Amino acid sequence: MEPETQKRVLLSPLAWGLGHATRIIPIINELSQKGYLVTVATNKELGALIANHCPNSDIIDFYSPKMKLRMGKVSVFNLLSFLVKLPFVTIIEHKKVKMLLKGKQFTLIISDNRYGFRLPDTKSVIITHQLRVIPPKPFGFLKLPGKKIIKYLLSKFDEVWVPDFNGSVRIAGILSESNGLNNLKYIGLLSRFYNSTAPPSSDFYWDITAIASGPEPQKSEFIKLVTACLLGNGQRCLILKGDPLERNQEETIGNITLIGILDEEEMYQAIKNSRLVISRSGYSTIMDLLCLNKRAILIPTPGQTEQEYLAQRMNDLGWFKTVNQTELSKEFLLALLDRTIPAPPRFNLKQVLDFIE
Repeated sequence: MEPETQKRVLLSPLAWGLGHATRIIPIINELSQKGYLVTVATNKELGALIANHCPNSDIIDFYSPKMKLRMGKVSVFNLLSFLVKLPFVTIIEHKKVKMLLKGKQFTLIISDNRYGFRLPDTKSVIITHQLRVIPPKPFGFLKLPGKKIIKYLLSKFDEVWVPDFNGSVRIAGILSESNGLNNLKYIGLLSRFYNSTAPPSSDFYWDITAIASGPEPQKSEFIKLVTACLLGNGQRCLILKGDPLERNQEETIGNITLIGILDEEEMYQAIKNSRLVISRSGYSTIMDLLCLNKRAILIPTPGQTEQEYLAQRMNDLGWFKTVNQTELSKEFLLALLDRTIPAPPRFNLKQVLDFIE
């Protein structure tokens, strides 16, 4: 039987792709090392991912709304539709958390970008780098109301943990500016690879590793496009499909190996030992690439304004090369590979989790 004094923590990541789940892995591991009993409330897909990396965690099925992103004008209206639905999703989340925790006691609740995942009588923390929104260009007038809505939702939490630096080098740029909030903690980069120190292995050498991520159908579009661009280019290529339900399932097409997902050590080796990475420009992916000091080409998800902003910011800083999805072709990629792809700066990744009590 568990001691009555043992601390319990409940976590829940947003289910837009895998990024929000992968970046809480170091948080979960640190909590476990400090004696917390960890429960993660999520869907089947993310539950499989977290269970693989954090086998001591208790995984429970929980309401996890998803978003589909399509290209062009449709994607803009999909995004606007989601923003309109956000208050209602937040209310539903909050009610479901109350139902989930009825008769249960937790010391701490941690949400990753889920604004309704909190309780007033339990210390509640949210992890987010999005302290403001970037609306599509035709809807710039939504910037101020969006900023106010985000500020209001975040102010409901006891603490906001921002995976970024608060200083002259801010990875997320304007996204992680304080927005007038006084409950912020800037915790530095969060990466599942923060503690990886294994030496390189020749078993995991690739010329190019492509990492698919994000909502459907754009994740599948990315896989299809990158496969067409890499096939027959004379390079040894790996495509990680980002599907936790296809763990270690492997398929070979010419010079390309496609794998559903790898465990943490294999993923580390695949990225670390690749000459080049091709990926979306999600913030969690960018943090992983910075953690591993890896050269990369970023392809932002069309219509996802945050990714478009981050990709342009990384390109402007000279840390990564950015290419729009509509520009990518086999010929374009081959020409790009003949040039020197910049390497990002090295960050002194101190143990960012010391603040967890």
